[in-house]
Amino acid sequence: MKIEFKNINSLLLDPNNARFAELYSGSDKEDDLIEYLLYTEAAEEVAKNISSKGYYYPDAVLWVIKRDGDKFLVKDGNRRCAAVKALGNPQKYGLDLSKMVIGELPVIVYEDENELERRIQEQHTHSLFREWDRIAKALKAYEMHNSGSSEENLREIDSNPSQLIKLASFYYAAVKIAGDDLKKLLRRGRGGTGGKTIVFERLFSFNKQCGYKFKNKPSYEIEIFDKEKFREYITALVAYLIDNTTITHIDVDREKSNFLKRLKDYGFIPKTYEARKTDKQKEVENGSITGKRGTMKTKPSFTRKQVAPKLKRLIDECYNLDNSNFANAKVALARVTFEAVLKYVIEETKLKNKKFSSYDYFRTAFFDKKGNRRRYIDFGELRNKFIELILDSGVKNSFKQFDLDRLHQVIHNYKVGASPNDARTAAENLIPLIEFLLRDVNELISSLDTKKLV
Repeated sequence: MKIEFKNINSLLLDPNNARFAELYSGSDKEDDLIEYLLYTEAAEEVAKNISSKGYYYPDAVLWVIKRDGDKFLVKDGNRRCAAVKALGNPQKYGLDLSKMVIGELPVIVYEDENELERRIQEQHTHSLFREWDRIAKALKAYEMHNSGSSEENLREIDSNPSQLIKLASFYYAAVKIAGDDLKKLLRRGRGGTGGKTIVFERLFSFNKQCGYKFKNKPSYEIEIFDKEKFREYITALVAYLIDNTTITHIDVDREKSNFLKRLKDYGFIPKTYEARKTDKQKEVENGSITGKRGTMKTKPSFTRKQVAPKLKRLIDECYNLDNSNFANAKVALARVTFEAVLKYVIEETKLKNKKFSSYDYFRTAFFDKKGNRRRYIDFGELRNKFIELILDSGVKNSFKQFDLDRLHQVIHNYKVGASPNDARTAAENLIPLIEFLLRDVNELISSLDTKKLV
């Protein structure tokens, strides 16, 4: 296969793209697809990036399938394609950017669509899923789960795949009731009306009051035991969130099950459920972390003893920041927290009475090529060297997917601020990394290929 260049007008956007097809409720018209990709799938940022550079990278190829005539369906690269199309007439799509006509884009043409789908799955799993919204990840995880993928394989998408399966299962039941109104609430978009996925997830803790529950492993499927109550709940919650666009998961965390009382005027009264709660269930309602049943974690827990108090305060500060009001600060602090925890582990963990940082293995992170000690640690090098020590492939992938460069771009690009979704995703993806790094010292060492150190 070779890279070819195709006229931009011959490239068709794909409304059935796995990333957004389920949530997209517009028409097959190109203008509608471009509008959706710009403002719901962050193609606007791609357009800004291309505009600021003044050119399109010739190696950023699109993967396409031949269609009738001289047309080609874009299977991988829809956001890039939409961004270029929009730059040809920016005012039409509400972009405050200069007109920029790019006549052709680099593509690789595939003949077999099934082969291309496998190619996308094999080659782009990690980088692809990293940028997806949580609901899109959930729907893909659900599809893979039902196709026989193991829970271990699904950890390539997320460290807690059971929660994704529950979310997708809930979505398919709820969308039958609320349709496009629900889709608009779950996907990102302009005006702050979307991105409510986490609100629905937070309310999973009180599912029995709403007429449903989730099955245990390996299914995790939703089970609706009171169809009328579930219908009332979905209808009321969707209507309430449409009328109250500023509501976030913070409101649910603060009010817990009392949040459901807000839905009374919308026709929903929670079921009374007086079963005695276990200590673990009480922890869930208080926003604590649980493990086996896949409850959404709100902050990391760790078993390492005598962790420095300043480091604990830094972690708490990161997870106490509100995603909506302090998105930039939270993204910045997520990066700082990761680097601080990693530095602490490397400098304080001992193997054979010798600190990790004293081994030559990590020397390149602390010293330059001339042997001079760096003024600042090379955290990219430190991160990469540590990743190579990790034995578990799922954990290793989680570390690789935590993109420090991406966080750096969000923090330092004064033209583009972090979104609440950026902040939430960065903090959530950081949880399993901190938990791995700050596990009991002996457990951590047993999880690493320490032969590389010595």
